Amino acid sequence: MSHTIITGAKGGQTQGAPAPNRLEIHDLIKNKEQFSLYIQALRIMFSTPQSNPLSHFGIGGIHGMPFVSWEGAGGNRPVQGSGWGGYCTHGNVLFPTWHRPYVALYEQVLQQHAVDVAKTYRNNQQHWVILAQNLRAPYWDWATNSVPPPEVISLQTVDIITPDGKTSSVPNPLYQYTFNPIDPSFPSPWNTYRTTIRDPTPNAPNVTNVRQLTRDLGAIQRDLTSSIYNLLSRVTTWPAFSNHSVGDGGSSSNSLEAIHDRIHGTMGGHMGYPEFAGLDPIFFLHHCNVDRMLSLWSAVHPGVWVTQGPAFRGDLGPSHQIPQ
Repeated sequence: MSHTIITGAKGGQTQGAPAPNRLEIHDLIKNKEQFSLYIQALRIMFSTPQSNPLSHFGIGGIHGMPFVSWEGAGGNRPVQGSGWGGYCTHGNVLFPTWHRPYVALYEQVLQQHAVDVAKTYRNNQQHWVILAQNLRAPYWDWATNSVPPPEVISLQTVDIITPDGKTSSVPNPLYQYTFNPIDPSFPSPWNTYRTTIRDPTPNAPNVTNVRQLTRDLGAIQRDLTSSIYNLLSRVTTWPAFSNHSVGDGGSSSNSLEAIHDRIHGTMGGHMGYPEFAGLDPIFFLHHCNVDRMLSLWSAVHPGVWVTQGPAFRGDLGPSHQIPQ
């Protein structure tokens, strides 16, 4: 069988750099043309059958549920019930580096779809193709703004420029993912959720409580900013930086993974459980920023890289909730 080679997105150029930079989501939204390509590429990934390993569901499921082999990695058979809990690594020294190629895969597929969409524009097609080649998966800089823009957190439709040059309102893929179908391996209550949710509404667990989620995220802004400052300026060893397990005799509260956990826990819903988190569209905005923090920390601490440490199981199963 054929296999996907993870190369990351290719092509394009940022002035003064060999490849385009990822944009913060607030900045990408301001670029109406590139944002339009981004939304359309996401919509293609969302509409691709879930059985396709390069669909949103297929890639999102690598992180955890439905706990099946992805493109034959680790054996071309389901592993449900085997005790295995997904590919991703948490609580060990491989946390930052495992998620880097994972984000790169999503970005790679996203850009390929964006280029295909750009080629359907009737006017100034080359301009759109260049925009697509320069497109990278955006990041959400929660150290600066812990509340994502409405286009991510509250708007169920967004306006985009379509290939015919008109502005149209389309369902917003950043707001939620709709399961089609709900995977039969999902346990209760996850098998009752038609879409991904965040911070469930009291007495209506299938509905995102946008107002409460906005308050909850805003309330952790100061702590996030302070923690990132400490991470970059005071954490100097790989075990202390990389994960929330204490590995160097110090505190893990300012580790990259611990800060990352705070976002997952505050978001709640699918994002609050690692085996389902990769299915929420905001997961990749979040982890693009985690990847960015890895680059920033590495720049501040040259020569410090992955050290030896235990690399055990992946996700811990449906009962494992990420703490707030």
